[in-house]
Formats: sequence, C-alpha cells, structure tokens
Amino acid sequence: MAGAFDVAVIGGGPGGYVAALRAAQLGAKTAIVEKDRMGGTCLVRGCIPTKALLQSSELYTLAKAGQPFGLVADNISFDWPAAQKRKGQVVDQLVKGVEGLLKAGGITSFKGSARLAGKGVVDVSGEQLQAKDIVIATGSTVARIPLPGAELTIDSDQILELKEVPRRLAVIGGGVVGMEFAAMFAALGSKVTVLEMLPQVLVMVDSDLVAVYTKHLSGLGGEIHTNSKVSRVVKQNGGLQVQFSAGGEGGAVDADQVLLAVGRVPFTQGLDADKAGVKMDRGRVVVDEHLHTDADGIWAIGDVIGGIMLAHVASYEGVCAVENIAGHGNRVPDYHAAPNCIYTDPEIAHVGLGEKEAKEKGIAVKVGRFPFAASGRALTLGQSEGYAKVLADPETGKLLGAHIIGPRATDLIAEATLAVQNGLTLEQLDLTIHAHPTLPESLMEAALAAQGRAIHIANRRSDTTTRAASGPTSPQGGGEVNMQNREKDMAATIKPSTPPSMPSAITPKLLELKKDNRDFLLGLHRQMQLIRRFEERAQEQYTKAKIGGYCHLNIGEEATVVGGVLALKKNDYIFTSYREHGHAIARGIDPKAVMAELFGKETGTSHGRGGSMHMFDANLRFMGGYGIVGGHLPLAVGGGWAVKYHKQKDVVFCMFGDGATNIGAFHESLNMAKVFHLPVVWFCINNRYGMGTPVEAASAVADIYKKACAYDMESIQIDGMDLREVMLRTSEIVEKTRHDSEPRFIEALCYRFKGHSVVDPDKYRSAEDKEKFRKADPIVAFEHELEKSGLADEEYFKNLRQEIDAEVREIIQYADESPDPKVDDLYKYVYADQWENRPELKSEPV
Repeated sequence: MAGAFDVAVIGGGPGGYVAALRAAQLGAKTAIVEKDRMGGTCLVRGCIPTKALLQSSELYTLAKAGQPFGLVADNISFDWPAAQKRKGQVVDQLVKGVEGLLKAGGITSFKGSARLAGKGVVDVSGEQLQAKDIVIATGSTVARIPLPGAELTIDSDQILELKEVPRRLAVIGGGVVGMEFAAMFAALGSKVTVLEMLPQVLVMVDSDLVAVYTKHLSGLGGEIHTNSKVSRVVKQNGGLQVQFSAGGEGGAVDADQVLLAVGRVPFTQGLDADKAGVKMDRGRVVVDEHLHTDADGIWAIGDVIGGIMLAHVASYEGVCAVENIAGHGNRVPDYHAAPNCIYTDPEIAHVGLGEKEAKEKGIAVKVGRFPFAASGRALTLGQSEGYAKVLADPETGKLLGAHIIGPRATDLIAEATLAVQNGLTLEQLDLTIHAHPTLPESLMEAALAAQGRAIHIANRRSDTTTRAASGPTSPQGGGEVNMQNREKDMAATIKPSTPPSMPSAITPKLLELKKDNRDFLLGLHRQMQLIRRFEERAQEQYTKAKIGGYCHLNIGEEATVVGGVLALKKNDYIFTSYREHGHAIARGIDPKAVMAELFGKETGTSHGRGGSMHMFDANLRFMGGYGIVGGHLPLAVGGGWAVKYHKQKDVVFCMFGDGATNIGAFHESLNMAKVFHLPVVWFCINNRYGMGTPVEAASAVADIYKKACAYDMESIQIDGMDLREVMLRTSEIVEKTRHDSEPRFIEALCYRFKGHSVVDPDKYRSAEDKEKFRKADPIVAFEHELEKSGLADEEYFKNLRQEIDAEVREIIQYADESPDPKVDDLYKYVYADQWENRPELKSEPV
C-alpha cells in the first residue's frame, strides 16, 4: 500500500490540483494522481498554450498596423517555430509552478493512470493507495465523430504541434475551440474556412456579438458557412478537401489542414467508475447538488460531470467539493455568474443572462450598450471595435448579465461577474468610481446607458424594455430592447427599400463621414445590403428550380453598382446587358418586380418574358438587358443620338462587363460616340473574370480603360470596391459629359465573390485570389468606416440585416404567389404593332 490519505484527487488539472491544495489547507492529508503533466489539459494542451500562441498572433497583427503609431518596419514576418518555443516555455514554467505549490502544501503526488479498485482504494499503475474520500477530476477529451475521412483531420491537441502555419485551414465546428484557432490562423495569414452545422457559430453567445466577430474574421479573408453539414474529408490535388452540403446545395473547401473541433466529452477511460458503484450517464459521472456521487466517499468535479466545461468552473467545483468533504461548509455550487471567455480577435466574454435567453424565458430586461469607439482608452490602444452590453431588471435595476466584445473583454468581465454574483444594481455599478482612461469605464457607461444617463454617447429618449415573450413583439419578432446608448437616429425605423433621395449634386462634402450626411450614407449602405441579400436568396431560389436560365449575381460588386447608378440623375438613360440584378434595384425598380421577372411571372418587369437578361422600365429610363454580349452598346449610341438631336441635357449611361470589350461592337460604338460627340458615359464593370478566364488572359490590354484612350476619349480607372470613390468619380465624369456632350469611359475594378452564374462551380480561381479580394468586401469596408465615424454601430447593422431578411422573404413570397403569364400570349407582343390591343403592357410615355 502506497499510503493512507484523507483525500485522494484523481486528475491534476485546474479542478484537481486546486481541490488538492484546498483540502491540504483544511488540514486533510492529501494525494493527487496525474497520468501526464500537472496542470492537465488546460495548462498543457488547452487554455495556456493556445493563449500563448494567440498572444503571438496579436502582437504580429499590431506590429503590421504599427505605422500610425510611429512604428515603421519593413518586411515584418512571423516566426512560427519561435512562437512555439515561447509557448513551451510558458507551459513548462506553469507546470513547475503547480508542482511547487503541491510540494509546498505537503501534498503527495503520484504519476500514472488511476483506477477505482474498491471502497476507498485507488490503484495507480499497480500501486494502491487508501483514501477516506476520493475526488474524480479526470476532465475531458477531444470528441470524435463518425465522419468519413476523419483520420485525415487533426484535433485541438495536434494543431498545437504543427511545424508551420497552414496556407489553408478548414475548421469543422464553430464552437469556442474552433473559432479561437480560426482567429489565430487567420491573423497569421491562413485562408480560414469554418463549417458549422448550426445556424450560428458560438451558439452560447448573443447573436449581435457574434455578428461583430464574423465581420472581423471576414475582413481577414475568413469564411464561415453555417447550416452546413460535412459529409466527408478526402485527399485532393496534393491536399485535402472537405465536402459539405448547405441549404440543399453541395459545396467543397480545399485545405492543407483540417481541424476537427466538434467539442469535448468527459474522460473516464480505465477508471472503472461504474464497477465502483458510481452512476454514469452517457459517459459522464452523475453527482448530486453537493458534487457527491452515488458511491460512498466518491465525489466528482469539472468536465467529467458534463456541466459547464470551463477550467475556472472546475476549480470552483473543486473548492466546493473538498469543503463539503471537510465538513467546513454545505457548499452547493452556484453557476448563475459563471463567466465565459473566448479569445478570438476581438475577444468575447459574457456572464449571466443573455438577450436570447431572456426572450425565451419571458424575462423582462432593459439593455444598455457602450461602443468602444467612444472609449478614450480603446482609441489610444487603436482597438475600438466592439462594445460592452449590460442587461438589468427594469424594476429594480439589478444587473442580470453582461456581454462584451472588444479589447481585453476577457479581463473586463471580472467586474461584471462580481456584480452579477452579488446582485449589484446598475446604480451601484455607475456610482463606483472608475479610473480614467481605462477600458472598464465602458462597463460603467453601459450601465448608465441602460438608465438613459450615458455621458459619452447620446441617449435615446425611449425607455422601453424587453417584454415577456407573450407580450408585444418588434417587427423582427423579438422583444423590444432598450438601447439607450445609441444615437436617436440609430434607433429609428430602418428606411424602406427605395434608393435614398439624391441631392442635386454629388460633392466630396456630401460623402464625408459626418453626422450631417448620416441619413444619406446609411441609405447607400442599405441599398448595398439589400442587393447582397437579394442576390444570395436568388441563388437559393435558382437551386430550388424557381428561376430558370442563367442567373448572374451581383455579390461583391455592390459598391460599383450602387455608386455608379446613384451618381446619375433621374432623366439620364441606362442601357445595360450587365445581367446581375443590383443595377435595376439601385435605379429604383421594385425588387418584387425584379424577383417576379426572375420567376417568370406576369408581375415581372417584362411580364415574365425576359428573365435575368431582360430587366426593363421605361419610366425610369432603364433600358434593360439583351442576351447578346455587347449587343446594347450600339443601342446606347442610338440613345446618344436621340439626346443630341433633341438638344437635351441628359446623359446615356452604358453599363457592361469586361467580356464585352473584346468584340467589334464595343470598338465601333466607342468610335462612333467620339466622332459624333455623343453624350455617352461608358461604364465597364471589370470584375476581373470574363466567364472563367482572367481579364489579363482574355484581353491584349489588361487595363481596359486604356482601350478607350485609343479613341481620344477621357478614361479613368476607379476602385470599384470603394462606394464613395465610385459615386464621386462617376458623378464627376457624368457631369462633364452633360456639360460638353463628349463621351467618356470609366473602368470600375471590383470582384465577384461567386462564379459567372449560379451554375458556375468557380474552380478556375485560386484560393489566394479569392482571399485577397474577400478581405476588401465593399459592404464590410463601408460598415467599418461608418462605425469608426460614429455614424452607426453593430446593433444598427444587426437590425438592418434582420429587416432586410424579412423584406427579401416578402419579395420571394410575392414572386412565388404572382400569376404566370397567359400561355397563349407567351410568343405574342414581340413586335410593336402587337401591343396595340394590350394597353396594360405599355408603359407611360417617358
């Protein structure tokens, strides 16, 4: 017998070693058994090593963005082996620290695998020790799923030992582990793709915080696919490929490494717990409210009991258990204030009640938010992304929950945890003096905001609170929320789907990111967001066979389309065969009529006869598409002749893709427009790919605007991913042409995020190519500008997305329920004289 003890703890993780130390403090002769290194998974393969590497990636990110701070360095690179070495040093130091604490506490340590070998007996690799009470703290292990090709993946242990940063990383599972590694490797330059089966990654986090994080990850080139079920992992082209399905559509992600991060499960292998009379339930040890098992003298804590699988919860449970053993207390763990920390970038932390949970349980709350963009300390750090949010009882002001996304959120949550644990009120929180300038001030300001008394942001007049689920709901279906920290205008009802009213002239001052321009700028953003969601849902409808023929998508080109079209006046003409649908919506055509046309319905823009290639509205002077590539360019010349003949001050705006510049009609049209001084602005949307061929391979002149120079025509090239640049530069060119009736040429460089059409598998573009431009997503970029300027916050964007989702659902329902064209009429009305007896098909004269 190796010895007799009062308490024996099986497992040296943060639950086990803390339990052992507390037992020793209470006078118990204590032993601890660990089969690996002291500190357990958390210290050796989990919390600590991952945070060490995350700190390295954070420093790398800060260094790359150091120029505004005065930090100027060329060719900054990341040394992965050096980061790995530091990680090992941190782990070694902490392991030695735990070993030293146990030794100093008079605790006897045993190394080996433990087995329950009878009442009060623990077998450690053949050596037995006796204990009056035994605490099982064996933790958890990586979960595996029966996935074909799972042997090709790596888990959260193996990814820590990679020899190099993978160029492409696919992550199966959008939980905490998966998203932390996604954040780290995206920051280090990996092309990261996350596949999550549920509708949201980080399901334990409020959706508004998740939206901030996913947008940040998208800005790094990362992609997240929710509602995606992985079917298999296979070897492909010297690497790996993850095949999945989402929304009835198949997909595939190429990767160099695939991380399988689908959670953790309690670890009891070899323990023989059931033989010792310990009740088990699907692998976990069952305990009562005092953490005691069914077996006399055996207790269990931490991940092995399958509760909240967090290191700090295990430590807390360890203290509770040994105090119950020692008879010094009747401890029943209280989990209502258990904080959860997620070390993504930006960091996320929360404690207590969330908005979703409050709604589901019918709990009334009032909510206050404070953006880090208004925090002096956050601005000095150059880390102003995110906000602090508090939830409180509307009657008593008692703090019920706090949620933070932003710089050092995982440190800030401690104050909120203390407040929630002790039932403090918003007033008690805001009456506590907070040092300035510090990040914790943001929590105080959020508490003030919930009371309508925020100091450093404007308060809303309304004092509404989230009502019980059975009470009145908002248009989005959720309870009304008091967001007093937002500007009054931010809380206003989202604008309808019509384009924003346009001023008499587009000027640099109008496009400045200032409060006076807020409504106009948010209107532009709304149009981009509406077009994005319209196109995404159109793609879904195509896969459901609701839309026939080709279906081209505007995804990624929203800034070019909105900026270009809205730079025009209502009396200007648009000729286009650019077959995506955003330009029609931006011009003011009812999105319902656009979707109905795609569905082939009588209520469509061309009464169901044109589809994706024939959008038309004479009243809006929108001369819709033609199936022949470039076939509308000569028609635009004809329109220019008509304007010139009638001596009007109108402009003909001709939109086309890069593919049209390689045909004769393009050159003939530009030549004629120049020779006869026609008021035509040629607007080339160059998304860099003509069907499956890069522009530089399809054209002798890669810079298309230079082709127009051959006709002695003023030509410019603009950044089509920058909404404000597109609108300003396009307006300048259009107004020049209006003034002197000279044709001009604009090439807008943008990037389509999807293939040439819905059926295009898009395999001809490299992952590096896609990643480069996905980081420049025009909507995400514009939202960052609006946030940094204080014109909008993530809550506004969240509400906007919800309203647009609802609007697009109505659009689809309208199209779906609209009548089909009369079968007998489908081949009629091709020629003008056939329209005479169908006046309802004729538009009003322009």
